[in-house]
Amino acid sequence: MKKVLMMAAAALVLLSACSPKEERSRADYPEWEYTKIKRQLTNGWNTWDSRSILTQVYAENKTGIRLSLVDEQGVERDQTRIGDMSHDAPRVHPYDHTYDGRYCEADFSWHNIHMKMRCTAQGNRLVMLLTPTEEGNQGCIKVRPGRIWEGIQTSGGANMEEDHFVLRSMMGTELLPGRVRGAGVQFFPGGEQGYYLCQADAPIVISTGQDISAEEAEQLMQQTKQDIEREERQRWGDNYEIHRAMQSVLGWDTVYDPSEDIVVSPVNRNWCMTSSGTSSLTGGYVLFDWDTYFASEMLALDSRELAYCNLIEITRAVDKCGFVPNFTCSNDAASYDRSQPPVGSRAVWEVYRRWGDRWLLELLYPRLLRWNEWWTENRLADGLLCWGSTPRNGMPYQDERYAFQQGLYESGLDNAHVYDNAEFLLDRNILCYNDVGLSALYVMDCRYLALIARELGLKADARTIKKRGEQFASNLQQLWSEEKGIFLCRDLRNGELVNEMDPTNFYPMLAQVATKEQARRMVEEHLLNEEEFWGEWVIPCSPRNSKAFQDNDYWRGRIWGPTNYLVYLGLENYDFPEVREQFAEKSRRLLLKDWLVQGYVYENWNATTGQGDDVGSSDRFYHWGALLGYISMMHQR
Repeated sequence: MKKVLMMAAAALVLLSACSPKEERSRADYPEWEYTKIKRQLTNGWNTWDSRSILTQVYAENKTGIRLSLVDEQGVERDQTRIGDMSHDAPRVHPYDHTYDGRYCEADFSWHNIHMKMRCTAQGNRLVMLLTPTEEGNQGCIKVRPGRIWEGIQTSGGANMEEDHFVLRSMMGTELLPGRVRGAGVQFFPGGEQGYYLCQADAPIVISTGQDISAEEAEQLMQQTKQDIEREERQRWGDNYEIHRAMQSVLGWDTVYDPSEDIVVSPVNRNWCMTSSGTSSLTGGYVLFDWDTYFASEMLALDSRELAYCNLIEITRAVDKCGFVPNFTCSNDAASYDRSQPPVGSRAVWEVYRRWGDRWLLELLYPRLLRWNEWWTENRLADGLLCWGSTPRNGMPYQDERYAFQQGLYESGLDNAHVYDNAEFLLDRNILCYNDVGLSALYVMDCRYLALIARELGLKADARTIKKRGEQFASNLQQLWSEEKGIFLCRDLRNGELVNEMDPTNFYPMLAQVATKEQARRMVEEHLLNEEEFWGEWVIPCSPRNSKAFQDNDYWRGRIWGPTNYLVYLGLENYDFPEVREQFAEKSRRLLLKDWLVQGYVYENWNATTGQGDDVGSSDRFYHWGALLGYISMMHQR
């Protein structure tokens, strides 16, 4: 009897150990949840090879279908990316791209090949349809099923025959049968190097899990697109085109990294291929600090999984840097000397509020706390923060100009005119200004980090963080200029306020530091001043009456989604309903201006003409440009 009772007790203990409540209390529970999310995302097809949008990836087995362009002279191009302006690169006009791969569409042109690619996927079933967009197409499309990344040993492959192919797992198990249909399709055997060659002057159909004709594929694409449009219009109403642009740029910019087995959303694929952490054999990725946090907020509207993956991967970079770096790449590459604007705690909190998974906070809070503390340990001067750069080897910088530029990179505003007369303090590893924007963002970070700590029951942490933020908020008042009616940076060399402005001077409203009267003066005397920041297209990163505005060069005079977004968030904290309405509408119109005509979402825009493609330093397809539309969606929530 005693033995039976002991066995029953042991069974109860075992059942208790496996109960959901006990599982949630385990330290490794958040990692389990993250692994589940990654498995959900990688179960099926998507355009996730950073090297080319014409590749369909079956990430679960690291296999897929690669398409290359071959011109009439036999020259082959195996990489096609949106906005790639390098020599002889294909030109791409993007259209829709759902996050789950259910539908995507893009036109591409290279030499005498002009085609439209449409894909639809559900689970392991895929249909790709390529159709000519011009008469007289010459050249071919090379179709290569099987291994996608030559540098990954755990990849699956394909068995190819003349009339079909079968994708297989790493263990050799046959998984997905498929076919290539088209005019004059030729099969060139060669094991893993085998391929199909299809004439580009007629429709081409590539499918798995089903055999389908060109006519059937055309009907399927049209029906799928119509179904999605009907669903999206019903859900988003007047914001349909805004959401469509946002989902398109984020969908096309999302990639899978096989070396780290993660799904992330870089700013675009071209950056992935120019970063130090990428390889032609494995693709790779690069994530930037505030870019990725903003992308997570937008992704959270539709995709809990993609939002979480991006939040987690950029915040986990704290593990190798001690802070969230300016950028982090595959192969352990990162900016070990500098961070970027501290917007992470707010993004994590906002995504948590939408989806409510406590484990996300449990996973990221210790890292967000470490980052918050890092700022005061490394960038504090006279009670406020400064941008800077700390040499990784601990030795002081020898080149002041190099150090100065690294400090500007940390600000995220790479050539900001406000710092034209500043210098880098080599003995302190900081730029010589108490920065009003950084200090205000830090106050905001403390506020949201305290909310996270309180939600996790860490009351002592919450009190400490709250007190830290309050001290910085009090010190920020030292930067108020009664004469100018706005907060200004302070020069550490002489203690005087710097008589230059950009959108970051409005951030004290974001931090809720400005009094009602101060906010009124900032808005009426500066934001709505058409000689400074207001106008048909808003808001420039240099006042219109400054010399820097005429430069129209990157952060000098141009309009940016992230600065518009942060200024708008500041307006939400005060009683300016009409200003918010106008601000949101102007931002919305600027995004749609190019999206509706060209299908692009630009990195930045001309503040006079509203053009996004007038300079070479404006990327054509950069996901935080969609923040201009996200403002409008927030305004109407």
